[in-house]
Amino acid sequence: MKTRYFVSTILTSLSLVATGAVAQEGMVSTIVNAPLSATGTVLGARTGINVYLQSEAAQGAEFMDPAVVGYGIPAGGQMEISLEGGFERDWDVGISQASIMMVTGAPQQGLPGAKVGYEVSEGDDVNIFVIKPTGDDGLNADTLMSPAKGAAGDPIRQRGIKVLHIGFQQSAFLNSGAVGTVNVRILDSAGDVVSEGSGDLSMIPAPVPQVLPTNFPHAGRNHNWQRVKPGDVLGKTKGTVPIPLMLYGVAPSNDRDEMYAFKGPITGAGVLSTPELKAMGYDKPASMARYNGGLIVQDTDGDGTLDPSKDMIIGGVIASAPKGAKGQELKSMNKNGKPVLSVPTEKMAEKPGKRWGGAMMILQFTAGSLPGKYRPTLALLKDPANPDAGDGSAYTYTIVVE
Repeated sequence: MKTRYFVSTILTSLSLVATGAVAQEGMVSTIVNAPLSATGTVLGARTGINVYLQSEAAQGAEFMDPAVVGYGIPAGGQMEISLEGGFERDWDVGISQASIMMVTGAPQQGLPGAKVGYEVSEGDDVNIFVIKPTGDDGLNADTLMSPAKGAAGDPIRQRGIKVLHIGFQQSAFLNSGAVGTVNVRILDSAGDVVSEGSGDLSMIPAPVPQVLPTNFPHAGRNHNWQRVKPGDVLGKTKGTVPIPLMLYGVAPSNDRDEMYAFKGPITGAGVLSTPELKAMGYDKPASMARYNGGLIVQDTDGDGTLDPSKDMIIGGVIASAPKGAKGQELKSMNKNGKPVLSVPTEKMAEKPGKRWGGAMMILQFTAGSLPGKYRPTLALLKDPANPDAGDGSAYTYTIVVE
């Protein structure tokens, strides 16, 4: 039998990407709410999760670096994903490609089976997804790339399996218990385990506002892990794209099917950077001191501008940068002297917007003065009316300055 490694770890559902290396072994890094679901980790809801993978050499968020190759499936082998514990099988929904998608990188550059060569079926245990390559050579990680049109424009192509999107177009599982466990393993043609890992997801008790990664704009380009020079601006410097995020509001119902169908947007939202706040003479409340990179504000008076003293603060930016770096800044893009605020997704990407709803917020990032990794985390308050309640969801982007 080949080398086996295993991990079981309690994971929070509120942060979509670890901001640093994860001190653990195994091929499962974290389990989070899926980008196309407003309630995927809520107790009592239909399951909509992303299982983020990692390797021994590239732990946590580092595994999402396009320079790192993800997993493949050996010729004659298969991948198995089982959902246990608090995950309950819904017998009205079958296990198929519609209920799971393999993804290379984050945001979600999909690897559809019909395009890259695999089939999805139910395992001997009814709670197991089985993914089998259809070709004689299996799925070679080095050549396994997304067919998304924009992916061809990425300076470094994402390769290999890095994320498992469970509850994709339909959900075959329910979040029925407080903690659900996902086990992942890859088998070779002899049935020996090549790689495996496991992670636990603690369900959240009620829906919260969601900030999620997306690659709907720019035909599926990878907006994460862009490589730039000091002073470059994502979305303005040639070859770069701005940072998009999907925003969902709070589902008003606790009914599982109504939660699953909910795609309500958060419109009129944008980011005021810390330099912009200082220029306005605005001092952040003590309860928001963690938002060292700026505030996420929703235009509630409809004037098309953002003013935290009168509009609603719905979250903030937690900035991480190389020590001593200066000049880095994440903020809303500007058009005709006003910030570009979030709008219903279909206004920026019509076809997926009609299917998945939500709102799209587009941001620009100015690279700092020193080389290294810059990681702005965008977090939404669990309840904007009660900032002391803390954050409800978050996502971290990585920008590499060279």
